[in-house]
Amino acid sequence: MHRRALLFHLALGTACGDAATADSTSGSTVTGETTDSPTSEASTQAASTTDTPTSDASSGGPSCPANAPPATPEVEQPLAGRIDVVPASLTIAGSPFLDPDAGDLPGGVEAEIWRVKDDVVDERVWHAALDGAAQPTLSLADGEFDDPGDTTLADWKDHVVRLRYRDDHGPCSAWSPWSADLTFRTDDGSSILFADDTILDFHLEIPPDSWTKINAEANPPGCVPFARTYHSGTLRFADQTFPGVGIKIKGGCGSSRDLNGKASFKVNLEWDDPKVVGCPGERRLLGETHFTFNNGVQDKSAANERLGYPLYRALGLPAPRAASVRLFVNDKLWGVYTHVETIDRRFLSRWFPDNKGMLYEGTYWCDLIKANVPPTDDDDSYCITREFSPSACSPQDPAGDPEDYVLIRDLVAAIEALPPGGFYPAINDLLDYDRFLTGWALESVIDHWDNYAFTIKNNYRLYHDPQTQRFTLIATGIDQTFEKDQDPWGAEGILATRCLKEPACEAAFAARLDEVNEIVASSELPARASALFDQLSPAIMEDPRKEYGFQTFVDEHAQIQTFVMNRPDQIRDKLAAHGF
Repeated sequence: MHRRALLFHLALGTACGDAATADSTSGSTVTGETTDSPTSEASTQAASTTDTPTSDASSGGPSCPANAPPATPEVEQPLAGRIDVVPASLTIAGSPFLDPDAGDLPGGVEAEIWRVKDDVVDERVWHAALDGAAQPTLSLADGEFDDPGDTTLADWKDHVVRLRYRDDHGPCSAWSPWSADLTFRTDDGSSILFADDTILDFHLEIPPDSWTKINAEANPPGCVPFARTYHSGTLRFADQTFPGVGIKIKGGCGSSRDLNGKASFKVNLEWDDPKVVGCPGERRLLGETHFTFNNGVQDKSAANERLGYPLYRALGLPAPRAASVRLFVNDKLWGVYTHVETIDRRFLSRWFPDNKGMLYEGTYWCDLIKANVPPTDDDDSYCITREFSPSACSPQDPAGDPEDYVLIRDLVAAIEALPPGGFYPAINDLLDYDRFLTGWALESVIDHWDNYAFTIKNNYRLYHDPQTQRFTLIATGIDQTFEKDQDPWGAEGILATRCLKEPACEAAFAARLDEVNEIVASSELPARASALFDQLSPAIMEDPRKEYGFQTFVDEHAQIQTFVMNRPDQIRDKLAAHGF
Protein backbone atom coordinates (compact mmCIF):
# COMPACT_ATOMS: atom_id res chain seq x y z
CA MET A 1 0.00 0.00 0.00
CA HIS A 2 1.22 3.52 -0.77
CA ARG A 3 2.63 5.18 2.38
CA ARG A 4 0.19 8.12 2.14
CA ALA A 5 -2.66 5.63 1.85
CA LEU A 6 -1.39 3.64 4.84
CA LEU A 7 -1.17 6.75 6.97
CA PHE A 8 -4.63 7.78 5.80
CA HIS A 9 -6.21 4.49 6.83
CA LEU A 10 -4.53 4.54 10.24
CA ALA A 11 -5.35 8.20 10.83
CA LEU A 12 -8.96 8.03 9.66
CA GLY A 13 -9.56 4.98 11.80
CA THR A 14 -8.23 6.88 14.81
CA ALA A 15 -10.23 9.97 13.97
CA CYS A 16 -13.39 7.91 13.76
CA GLY A 17 -12.62 6.10 16.99
CA ASP A 18 -11.68 8.82 19.44
CA ALA A 19 -11.90 12.08 17.47
CA ALA A 20 -8.18 12.69 17.83
CA THR A 21 -6.42 14.42 14.96
CA ALA A 22 -3.59 12.82 13.07
CA ASP A 23 -0.80 12.88 10.57
CA SER A 24 0.36 16.50 10.74
CA THR A 25 4.11 16.58 10.28
CA SER A 26 4.17 20.06 11.77
CA GLY A 27 2.03 19.24 14.79
CA SER A 28 4.87 19.32 17.31
CA THR A 29 7.47 21.79 18.40
CA VAL A 30 10.25 19.22 18.20
CA THR A 31 12.73 20.16 15.50
CA GLY A 32 15.17 17.63 14.32
CA GLU A 33 17.30 16.32 17.15
CA THR A 34 14.99 13.56 18.23
CA THR A 35 17.08 10.70 16.88
CA ASP A 36 20.02 11.43 19.16
CA SER A 37 20.68 9.01 21.98
CA PRO A 38 19.55 10.41 25.33
CA THR A 39 22.24 11.36 27.80
CA SER A 40 20.33 11.24 31.08
CA GLU A 41 21.10 8.72 33.81
CA ALA A 42 17.97 6.75 32.96
CA SER A 43 19.02 6.34 29.37
CA THR A 44 22.54 5.39 30.35
CA GLN A 45 21.17 2.63 32.52
CA ALA A 46 18.92 1.47 29.68
CA ALA A 47 21.80 1.55 27.21
CA SER A 48 23.92 -0.63 29.45
CA THR A 49 21.62 -3.58 28.74
CA THR A 50 22.39 -3.54 25.03
CA ASP A 51 25.85 -5.11 25.18
CA THR A 52 26.26 -8.41 23.36
CA PRO A 53 28.27 -11.05 25.24
CA THR A 54 31.72 -11.56 23.73
CA SER A 55 33.94 -14.61 23.59
CA ASP A 56 36.07 -14.76 26.71
CA ALA A 57 37.36 -18.30 27.26
CA SER A 58 39.93 -17.23 29.84
CA SER A 59 37.26 -15.82 32.12
CA GLY A 60 34.93 -18.74 31.67
CA GLY A 61 32.31 -16.56 29.94
CA PRO A 62 30.18 -17.72 27.02
CA SER A 63 31.86 -18.32 23.71
CA CYS A 64 29.65 -16.48 21.21
CA PRO A 65 29.77 -16.73 17.46
CA ALA A 66 29.37 -13.53 15.49
CA ASN A 67 25.79 -12.39 15.86
CA ALA A 68 24.39 -9.47 13.89
CA PRO A 69 21.80 -7.52 15.85
CA PRO A 70 18.23 -7.18 14.56
CA ALA A 71 17.44 -4.45 12.08
CA THR A 72 16.57 -1.02 13.48
CA PRO A 73 12.78 -0.93 13.86
CA GLU A 74 10.40 1.91 13.11
CA VAL A 75 7.60 3.18 15.32
CA GLU A 76 4.42 2.85 13.26
CA GLN A 77 1.92 3.94 15.91
CA PRO A 78 1.14 6.51 17.11
CA LEU A 79 1.31 8.21 13.72
CA ALA A 80 4.09 10.67 13.03
CA GLY A 81 3.14 14.06 14.42
CA ARG A 82 0.08 12.66 16.18
CA ILE A 83 -1.60 15.29 18.29
CA ASP A 84 -4.16 15.08 21.06
CA VAL A 85 -3.12 11.58 22.13
CA VAL A 86 -5.35 10.30 24.89
CA PRO A 87 -3.04 8.33 27.23
CA ALA A 88 -5.66 5.74 28.10
CA SER A 89 -5.98 4.74 24.44
CA LEU A 90 -2.35 5.25 23.37
CA THR A 91 -1.09 2.39 21.21
CA ILE A 92 2.60 1.88 20.46
CA ALA A 93 3.29 -0.45 17.54
CA GLY A 94 6.54 -1.27 15.79
CA SER A 95 7.53 -2.51 12.36
CA PRO A 96 8.05 -6.27 11.90
CA PHE A 97 11.04 -7.91 13.54
CA LEU A 98 13.86 -8.40 11.02
CA ASP A 99 17.16 -10.11 11.76
CA PRO A 100 20.01 -10.80 9.30
CA ASP A 101 20.90 -14.06 11.07
CA ALA A 102 18.82 -16.85 9.60
CA GLY A 103 16.85 -18.67 12.25
CA ASP A 104 17.00 -16.00 14.92
CA LEU A 105 13.64 -15.45 16.56
CA PRO A 106 12.30 -12.39 18.36
CA GLY A 107 13.61 -12.29 21.88
CA GLY A 108 12.01 -9.15 23.24
CA VAL A 109 11.20 -5.50 22.83
CA GLU A 110 11.83 -2.40 24.90
CA ALA A 111 9.94 0.87 24.52
CA GLU A 112 10.42 4.27 26.12
CA ILE A 113 8.53 7.56 26.23
CA TRP A 114 10.45 10.76 26.87
CA ARG A 115 9.11 14.22 27.60
CA VAL A 116 10.24 17.09 25.40
CA LYS A 117 11.09 20.44 26.97
CA ASP A 118 12.15 23.52 25.02
CA ASP A 119 12.48 21.40 21.85
CA VAL A 120 14.90 19.01 23.58
CA VAL A 121 14.26 15.39 24.57
CA ASP A 122 14.60 15.95 28.28
CA GLU A 123 13.34 13.25 30.63
CA ARG A 124 12.26 9.63 30.35
CA VAL A 125 8.82 9.21 31.90
CA TRP A 126 7.79 5.64 30.97
CA HIS A 127 9.36 2.38 29.84
CA ALA A 128 8.31 -1.18 29.06
CA ALA A 129 9.95 -4.50 28.28
CA LEU A 130 8.26 -7.56 26.76
CA ASP A 131 9.76 -10.94 25.91
CA GLY A 132 9.35 -12.67 22.57
CA ALA A 133 7.27 -10.04 20.74
CA ALA A 134 7.65 -10.31 16.95
CA GLN A 135 5.68 -7.15 16.12
CA PRO A 136 4.60 -5.74 19.44
CA THR A 137 1.62 -3.60 20.27
CA LEU A 138 1.91 -1.93 23.64
CA SER A 139 -0.20 0.31 25.82
CA LEU A 140 0.86 2.26 28.90
CA ALA A 141 -0.41 -0.65 31.01
CA ASP A 142 2.38 -2.84 29.57
CA GLY A 143 5.07 -0.74 31.24
CA GLU A 144 5.63 1.51 34.22
CA PHE A 145 6.26 5.17 34.88
CA ASP A 146 9.71 6.17 36.05
CA ASP A 147 8.24 8.39 38.76
CA PRO A 148 5.99 6.24 40.98
CA GLY A 149 3.96 9.37 41.73
CA ASP A 150 2.93 9.70 38.08
CA THR A 151 0.28 7.39 36.72
CA THR A 152 -0.27 8.96 33.31
CA LEU A 153 1.31 11.27 30.77
CA ALA A 154 1.00 14.98 31.49
CA ASP A 155 -1.65 16.85 29.49
CA TRP A 156 -0.76 19.05 26.53
CA LYS A 157 2.92 18.13 26.42
CA ASP A 158 5.22 17.04 23.61
CA HIS A 159 6.72 13.55 23.91
CA VAL A 160 8.76 11.12 21.84
CA VAL A 161 8.46 7.36 21.78
CA ARG A 162 11.21 4.95 20.73
CA LEU A 163 11.65 1.19 20.73
CA ARG A 164 14.21 -1.52 19.98
CA TYR A 165 14.20 -5.29 19.47
CA ARG A 166 16.29 -8.17 20.85
CA ASP A 167 16.84 -11.44 19.02
CA ASP A 168 16.70 -14.88 20.62
CA HIS A 169 20.29 -16.11 20.37
CA GLY A 170 20.78 -17.77 23.74
CA PRO A 171 23.42 -16.10 25.90
CA CYS A 172 24.59 -14.15 22.83
CA SER A 173 21.33 -12.32 22.15
CA ALA A 174 21.77 -8.84 20.75
CA TRP A 175 19.74 -5.64 20.78
CA SER A 176 18.95 -3.59 17.70
CA PRO A 177 19.69 0.13 17.71
CA TRP A 178 16.91 2.30 19.04
CA SER A 179 14.35 3.42 16.49
CA ALA A 180 14.22 7.03 15.45
CA ASP A 181 12.15 9.04 17.91
CA LEU A 182 8.54 9.59 16.94
CA THR A 183 6.88 12.75 18.22
CA PHE A 184 3.39 13.06 19.62
CA ARG A 185 1.50 15.46 21.84
CA THR A 186 -0.84 14.48 24.63
CA ASP A 187 -4.44 15.59 24.78
CA ASP A 188 -5.33 18.81 26.60
CA GLY A 189 -8.65 17.32 27.65
CA SER A 190 -10.59 18.59 24.64
CA SER A 191 -10.92 15.19 23.00
CA ILE A 192 -13.88 14.59 25.30
CA LEU A 193 -15.65 17.49 23.60
CA PHE A 194 -15.17 15.86 20.19
CA ALA A 195 -15.87 12.27 21.18
CA ASP A 196 -17.23 10.27 18.29
CA ASP A 197 -19.28 7.75 20.21
CA THR A 198 -21.72 10.05 22.01
CA ILE A 199 -23.86 13.16 21.59
CA LEU A 200 -23.07 15.65 24.34
CA ASP A 201 -25.40 18.30 25.80
CA PHE A 202 -24.52 22.01 25.99
CA HIS A 203 -26.66 24.73 27.58
CA LEU A 204 -26.75 28.45 26.78
CA GLU A 205 -28.49 31.01 28.93
CA ILE A 206 -29.25 34.28 27.14
CA PRO A 207 -30.76 37.04 29.30
CA PRO A 208 -33.45 39.31 27.79
CA ASP A 209 -31.18 42.30 27.15
CA SER A 210 -28.61 40.16 25.32
CA TRP A 211 -31.39 38.32 23.48
CA THR A 212 -32.63 41.53 21.89
CA LYS A 213 -29.17 42.69 20.87
CA ILE A 214 -28.08 39.27 19.54
CA ASN A 215 -31.27 38.93 17.53
CA ALA A 216 -30.85 42.38 16.00
CA GLU A 217 -27.55 41.26 14.48
CA ALA A 218 -28.73 37.85 13.34
CA ASN A 219 -29.17 38.26 9.59
CA PRO A 220 -26.50 39.74 7.31
CA PRO A 221 -27.57 42.26 4.63
CA GLY A 222 -26.64 39.84 1.86
CA CYS A 223 -23.76 37.56 0.90
CA VAL A 224 -21.13 39.93 2.20
CA PRO A 225 -18.81 39.89 5.23
CA PHE A 226 -20.82 40.81 8.29
CA ALA A 227 -19.38 41.57 11.72
CA ARG A 228 -21.37 40.79 14.85
CA THR A 229 -20.53 41.61 18.46
CA TYR A 230 -20.59 39.37 21.51
CA HIS A 231 -23.18 39.84 24.25
CA SER A 232 -23.21 38.45 27.75
CA GLY A 233 -24.64 35.04 28.62
CA THR A 234 -23.81 31.77 30.34
CA LEU A 235 -22.46 28.45 29.05
CA ARG A 236 -23.09 25.23 30.98
CA PHE A 237 -21.59 21.82 30.26
CA ALA A 238 -22.00 18.87 32.61
CA ASP A 239 -21.15 20.21 36.08
CA GLN A 240 -19.30 23.32 34.87
CA THR A 241 -20.90 26.76 34.55
CA PHE A 242 -19.31 29.80 32.91
CA PRO A 243 -21.22 33.04 33.54
CA GLY A 244 -20.37 36.21 31.61
CA VAL A 245 -19.29 34.50 28.39
CA GLY A 246 -19.68 36.22 25.03
CA ILE A 247 -22.43 34.86 22.77
CA LYS A 248 -23.30 35.86 19.22
CA ILE A 249 -25.10 34.40 16.23
CA LYS A 250 -22.96 33.17 13.33
CA GLY A 251 -23.58 32.27 9.72
CA GLY A 252 -23.67 33.76 6.25
CA CYS A 253 -26.47 34.59 3.87
CA GLY A 254 -27.43 30.92 3.45
CA SER A 255 -27.18 29.56 6.99
CA SER A 256 -27.91 32.50 9.32
CA ARG A 257 -31.10 32.31 11.37
CA ASP A 258 -32.44 34.60 14.08
CA LEU A 259 -33.49 33.48 17.54
CA ASN A 260 -36.97 32.63 16.33
CA GLY A 261 -35.44 29.82 14.28
CA LYS A 262 -32.48 27.52 14.63
CA ALA A 263 -29.69 30.05 15.03
CA SER A 264 -26.00 29.10 14.98
CA PHE A 265 -23.78 30.42 17.77
CA LYS A 266 -20.25 31.37 18.65
CA VAL A 267 -19.30 31.40 22.33
CA ASN A 268 -16.16 32.96 23.81
CA LEU A 269 -15.32 32.06 27.41
CA GLU A 270 -12.69 34.82 27.61
CA TRP A 271 -14.75 37.58 26.03
CA ASP A 272 -13.82 41.05 27.25
CA ASP A 273 -17.14 42.42 28.50
CA PRO A 274 -16.94 46.23 28.24
CA LYS A 275 -19.24 46.51 31.28
CA VAL A 276 -16.75 44.68 33.48
CA VAL A 277 -13.71 46.60 34.70
CA GLY A 278 -10.36 45.07 33.77
CA CYS A 279 -9.40 42.27 31.44
CA PRO A 280 -10.90 38.78 31.54
CA GLY A 281 -8.94 35.98 33.14
CA GLU A 282 -8.09 32.70 31.46
CA ARG A 283 -11.01 30.27 31.38
CA ARG A 284 -11.06 26.93 29.60
CA LEU A 285 -13.54 24.14 29.33
CA LEU A 286 -11.46 21.01 28.81
CA GLY A 287 -8.77 23.01 27.06
CA GLU A 288 -11.08 25.11 24.87
CA THR A 289 -12.01 28.79 25.14
CA HIS A 290 -14.04 29.17 21.92
CA PHE A 291 -17.07 27.16 20.84
CA THR A 292 -18.80 27.08 17.46
CA PHE A 293 -22.25 25.51 17.22
CA ASN A 294 -23.44 25.08 13.61
CA ASN A 295 -27.18 24.72 13.00
CA GLY A 296 -26.86 22.42 9.97
CA VAL A 297 -29.76 24.02 8.10
CA GLN A 298 -27.89 23.51 4.81
CA ASP A 299 -26.87 19.95 5.69
CA LYS A 300 -29.95 17.79 6.02
CA SER A 301 -27.78 14.74 6.76
CA ALA A 302 -26.38 16.45 9.88
CA ALA A 303 -23.20 14.50 9.10
CA ASN A 304 -21.17 16.21 6.36
CA GLU A 305 -18.73 18.01 8.65
CA ARG A 306 -18.17 14.86 10.70
CA LEU A 307 -17.58 12.87 7.52
CA GLY A 308 -15.41 15.42 5.75
CA TYR A 309 -13.05 16.95 8.29
CA PRO A 310 -11.44 13.62 9.30
CA LEU A 311 -10.51 13.13 5.63
CA TYR A 312 -8.59 16.41 5.64
CA ARG A 313 -6.80 15.60 8.86
CA ALA A 314 -5.94 12.08 7.77
CA LEU A 315 -4.27 13.53 4.67
CA GLY A 316 -2.16 15.87 6.79
CA LEU A 317 -4.27 18.98 6.20
CA PRO A 318 -5.01 21.29 9.13
CA ALA A 319 -8.74 20.95 9.77
CA PRO A 320 -11.01 21.28 12.78
CA ARG A 321 -12.52 18.46 14.76
CA ALA A 322 -16.31 18.15 14.81
CA ALA A 323 -18.91 16.41 16.94
CA SER A 324 -22.69 16.29 17.14
CA VAL A 325 -24.26 17.85 20.23
CA ARG A 326 -27.68 18.71 21.57
CA LEU A 327 -28.02 22.42 22.34
CA PHE A 328 -30.39 23.81 24.94
CA VAL A 329 -31.14 27.56 25.04
CA ASN A 330 -32.71 28.92 28.22
CA ASP A 331 -33.45 25.32 29.23
CA LYS A 332 -35.32 24.50 26.01
CA LEU A 333 -34.05 21.93 23.54
CA TRP A 334 -33.09 23.57 20.23
CA GLY A 335 -31.97 20.35 18.62
CA VAL A 336 -28.93 18.75 16.99
CA TYR A 337 -25.95 21.02 16.27
CA THR A 338 -22.44 20.33 15.03
CA HIS A 339 -19.80 21.53 17.45
CA VAL A 340 -16.86 22.50 15.21
CA GLU A 341 -13.45 23.27 16.64
CA THR A 342 -12.76 26.99 16.38
CA ILE A 343 -9.68 28.00 14.38
CA ASP A 344 -7.87 30.03 17.03
CA ARG A 345 -4.38 30.14 18.51
CA ARG A 346 -5.02 26.84 20.28
CA PHE A 347 -5.96 25.18 16.99
CA LEU A 348 -2.90 26.64 15.27
CA SER A 349 -0.61 25.28 17.96
CA ARG A 350 -1.91 21.79 17.12
CA TRP A 351 -0.91 22.05 13.47
CA PHE A 352 2.04 24.44 13.22
CA PRO A 353 5.34 24.73 15.08
CA ASP A 354 4.60 28.41 15.76
CA ASN A 355 1.10 29.70 16.53
CA LYS A 356 2.06 33.39 16.66
CA GLY A 357 1.48 33.97 12.97
CA MET A 358 -1.27 36.01 11.36
CA LEU A 359 -4.59 34.47 10.33
CA TYR A 360 -6.95 35.82 7.67
CA GLU A 361 -10.40 34.77 6.48
CA GLY A 362 -11.82 34.88 2.95
CA THR A 363 -15.56 34.90 2.25
CA TYR A 364 -17.90 35.10 -0.77
CA TRP A 365 -16.24 35.44 -4.17
CA CYS A 366 -13.03 36.52 -2.48
CA ASP A 367 -10.06 35.57 -4.63
CA LEU A 368 -6.50 36.50 -3.72
CA ILE A 369 -6.31 39.70 -5.74
CA LYS A 370 -5.41 43.25 -4.76
CA ALA A 371 -8.99 44.51 -5.03
CA ASN A 372 -10.01 42.23 -2.14
CA VAL A 373 -7.29 43.21 0.32
CA PRO A 374 -7.69 46.31 2.53
CA PRO A 375 -5.27 49.02 1.39
CA THR A 376 -4.77 50.19 4.99
CA ASP A 377 -3.97 48.25 8.12
CA ASP A 378 -7.14 48.94 10.11
CA ASP A 379 -9.90 48.64 7.50
CA ASP A 380 -11.92 45.48 8.16
CA SER A 381 -14.62 46.09 5.53
CA TYR A 382 -13.19 43.96 2.69
CA CYS A 383 -13.94 40.30 1.93
CA ILE A 384 -10.53 39.34 3.31
CA THR A 385 -10.53 40.07 7.03
CA ARG A 386 -8.05 39.58 9.84
CA GLU A 387 -8.88 37.04 12.52
CA PHE A 388 -6.58 38.60 15.12
CA SER A 389 -6.41 42.27 16.00
CA PRO A 390 -4.71 43.98 18.95
CA SER A 391 -6.70 45.49 21.81
CA ALA A 392 -6.10 46.76 25.31
CA CYS A 393 -6.71 43.30 26.77
CA SER A 394 -5.08 41.44 23.88
CA PRO A 395 -2.00 43.40 22.86
CA GLN A 396 -0.01 42.26 19.88
CA ASP A 397 2.69 39.74 20.79
CA PRO A 398 6.03 41.41 19.96
CA ALA A 399 7.40 37.97 18.99
CA GLY A 400 4.54 37.31 16.58
CA ASP A 401 3.36 38.56 13.21
CA PRO A 402 1.87 42.05 12.96
CA GLU A 403 -1.90 41.83 13.38
CA ASP A 404 -2.73 43.90 10.33
CA TYR A 405 -2.98 43.41 6.57
CA VAL A 406 0.66 43.82 5.60
CA LEU A 407 1.39 40.11 5.16
CA ILE A 408 -1.68 39.35 3.06
CA ARG A 409 -1.01 42.38 0.85
CA ASP A 410 2.53 41.13 0.33
CA LEU A 411 1.27 37.64 -0.53
CA VAL A 412 -1.24 38.88 -3.11
CA ALA A 413 1.35 41.16 -4.70
CA ALA A 414 3.90 38.35 -4.85
CA ILE A 415 1.41 35.97 -6.51
CA GLU A 416 0.54 38.61 -9.08
CA ALA A 417 4.24 39.22 -9.77
CA LEU A 418 4.83 35.58 -10.79
CA PRO A 419 5.11 35.75 -14.59
CA PRO A 420 3.06 33.61 -16.99
CA GLY A 421 4.70 30.20 -17.07
CA GLY A 422 6.54 30.96 -13.84
CA PHE A 423 3.85 30.15 -11.31
CA TYR A 424 4.90 26.59 -10.46
CA PRO A 425 6.99 25.62 -8.55
CA ALA A 426 7.80 29.23 -7.54
CA ILE A 427 4.50 29.42 -5.64
CA ASN A 428 6.01 27.01 -3.08
CA ASP A 429 8.11 29.88 -1.75
CA LEU A 430 4.94 31.77 -0.82
CA LEU A 431 2.44 29.05 0.05
CA ASP A 432 2.48 25.46 1.23
CA TYR A 433 1.34 24.46 -2.23
CA ASP A 434 1.66 20.74 -1.63
CA ARG A 435 -1.06 21.03 0.99
CA PHE A 436 -3.08 23.21 -1.36
CA LEU A 437 -2.93 20.56 -4.09
CA THR A 438 -4.09 17.92 -1.61
CA GLY A 439 -6.95 20.12 -0.43
CA TRP A 440 -8.03 20.99 -3.97
CA ALA A 441 -7.98 17.30 -4.86
CA LEU A 442 -9.95 16.25 -1.78
CA GLU A 443 -12.55 18.97 -2.29
CA SER A 444 -12.94 17.83 -5.88
CA VAL A 445 -13.55 14.27 -4.72
CA ILE A 446 -16.02 15.06 -1.91
CA ASP A 447 -17.68 17.93 -3.81
CA HIS A 448 -16.92 20.77 -1.42
CA TRP A 449 -18.08 23.36 -3.94
CA ASP A 450 -18.46 26.26 -1.49
CA ASN A 451 -14.71 26.63 -1.07
CA TYR A 452 -11.77 28.71 -2.29
CA ALA A 453 -10.81 26.78 -5.42
CA PHE A 454 -14.18 26.82 -7.16
CA THR A 455 -16.80 29.40 -8.13
CA ILE A 456 -17.75 30.87 -4.75
CA LYS A 457 -14.14 31.35 -3.55
CA ASN A 458 -15.40 31.14 0.01
CA ASN A 459 -14.87 29.41 3.37
CA TYR A 460 -11.12 29.53 3.82
CA ARG A 461 -8.50 30.78 6.22
CA LEU A 462 -4.92 31.70 5.39
CA TYR A 463 -2.33 31.23 8.11
CA HIS A 464 1.17 32.70 7.90
CA ASP A 465 3.71 30.46 9.64
CA PRO A 466 6.47 32.68 11.09
CA GLN A 467 8.95 29.78 11.00
CA THR A 468 8.59 28.90 7.33
CA GLN A 469 7.43 32.34 6.16
CA ARG A 470 4.80 30.57 4.06
CA PHE A 471 1.03 30.62 4.10
CA THR A 472 -1.24 27.60 4.48
CA LEU A 473 -4.81 27.59 3.20
CA ILE A 474 -7.23 26.01 5.71
CA ALA A 475 -10.63 24.84 4.47
CA THR A 476 -13.79 25.56 6.47
CA GLY A 477 -17.55 25.45 5.97
CA ILE A 478 -17.80 21.95 4.49
CA ASP A 479 -21.47 21.42 5.39
CA GLN A 480 -22.48 21.21 1.71
CA THR A 481 -20.57 18.22 0.41
CA PHE A 482 -21.11 14.69 -0.99
CA GLU A 483 -23.77 16.02 -3.36
CA LYS A 484 -22.94 16.45 -7.04
CA ASP A 485 -20.51 15.67 -9.85
CA GLN A 486 -18.13 18.60 -9.48
CA ASP A 487 -15.44 18.91 -12.16
CA PRO A 488 -11.94 19.25 -10.65
CA TRP A 489 -10.90 21.24 -13.74
CA GLY A 490 -13.74 23.73 -13.15
CA ALA A 491 -11.68 25.61 -10.58
CA GLU A 492 -11.79 29.41 -10.65
CA GLY A 493 -9.54 30.57 -7.78
CA ILE A 494 -6.24 32.03 -8.95
CA LEU A 495 -4.18 29.49 -7.01
CA ALA A 496 -5.86 26.78 -9.10
CA THR A 497 -6.40 28.43 -12.49
CA ARG A 498 -2.79 29.51 -12.80
CA CYS A 499 -1.74 25.95 -12.03
CA LEU A 500 -3.92 24.54 -14.81
CA LYS A 501 -2.22 26.84 -17.34
CA GLU A 502 1.17 25.18 -16.74
CA PRO A 503 1.64 21.53 -17.80
CA ALA A 504 3.96 20.63 -14.91
CA CYS A 505 1.56 22.02 -12.33
CA GLU A 506 -1.49 20.47 -13.99
CA ALA A 507 0.28 17.11 -13.98
CA ALA A 508 1.13 17.53 -10.28
CA PHE A 509 -2.53 18.26 -9.54
CA ALA A 510 -3.73 15.31 -11.62
CA ALA A 511 -1.34 12.97 -9.82
CA ARG A 512 -2.54 14.23 -6.44
CA LEU A 513 -6.18 13.96 -7.52
CA ASP A 514 -5.66 10.35 -8.57
CA GLU A 515 -3.89 9.53 -5.32
CA VAL A 516 -6.50 11.17 -3.10
CA ASN A 517 -9.36 9.62 -5.08
CA GLU A 518 -7.99 6.11 -4.64
CA ILE A 519 -7.35 6.68 -0.93
CA VAL A 520 -10.90 7.88 -0.32
CA ALA A 521 -12.27 5.05 -2.49
CA SER A 522 -10.56 2.45 -0.31
CA SER A 523 -11.49 4.13 2.98
CA GLU A 524 -14.22 3.11 5.39
CA LEU A 525 -16.33 6.14 4.54
CA PRO A 526 -19.54 4.19 3.75
CA ALA A 527 -19.41 2.36 7.07
CA ARG A 528 -18.73 5.59 8.94
CA ALA A 529 -21.67 7.30 7.25
CA SER A 530 -23.90 4.37 8.19
CA ALA A 531 -22.74 4.54 11.81
CA LEU A 532 -23.46 8.27 11.96
CA PHE A 533 -26.94 7.69 10.56
CA ASP A 534 -27.67 5.20 13.34
CA GLN A 535 -26.26 7.50 16.01
CA LEU A 536 -28.01 10.66 14.82
CA SER A 537 -31.44 9.28 13.97
CA PRO A 538 -33.02 9.45 17.47
CA ALA A 539 -31.72 12.98 18.07
CA ILE A 540 -32.90 14.18 14.65
CA MET A 541 -36.37 12.82 15.27
CA GLU A 542 -36.71 14.85 18.49
CA ASP A 543 -35.11 18.04 17.05
CA PRO A 544 -37.85 20.70 17.44
CA ARG A 545 -36.23 23.34 15.20
CA LYS A 546 -34.99 21.32 12.25
CA GLU A 547 -36.15 22.68 8.87
CA TYR A 548 -36.81 19.29 7.26
CA GLY A 549 -38.67 16.09 7.95
CA PHE A 550 -37.09 12.86 9.13
CA GLN A 551 -37.63 11.24 5.73
CA THR A 552 -35.49 13.96 4.18
CA PHE A 553 -32.74 13.05 6.64
CA VAL A 554 -33.07 9.39 5.56
CA ASP A 555 -32.96 10.37 1.87
CA GLU A 556 -29.87 12.53 2.39
CA HIS A 557 -27.99 9.62 3.92
CA ALA A 558 -29.02 7.37 1.05
CA GLN A 559 -27.66 10.01 -1.32
CA ILE A 560 -24.35 10.08 0.55
CA GLN A 561 -23.99 6.32 0.13
CA THR A 562 -24.75 6.59 -3.60
CA PHE A 563 -22.30 9.47 -3.99
CA VAL A 564 -19.50 7.63 -2.19
CA MET A 565 -20.08 4.52 -4.32
CA ASN A 566 -20.10 6.38 -7.66
CA ARG A 567 -17.54 9.10 -7.06
CA PRO A 568 -14.30 7.13 -7.61
CA ASP A 569 -15.26 6.17 -11.17
CA GLN A 570 -16.43 9.71 -11.91
CA ILE A 571 -13.04 11.09 -10.93
CA ARG A 572 -11.22 8.38 -12.91
CA ASP A 573 -13.26 9.33 -15.98
CA LYS A 574 -12.37 13.00 -15.55
CA LEU A 575 -8.68 12.20 -15.23
CA ALA A 576 -8.85 10.14 -18.42
CA ALA A 577 -10.76 12.89 -20.25
CA HIS A 578 -7.89 15.28 -19.50
CA GLY A 579 -5.25 12.82 -20.63
CA PHE A 580 -4.18 11.49 -17.22
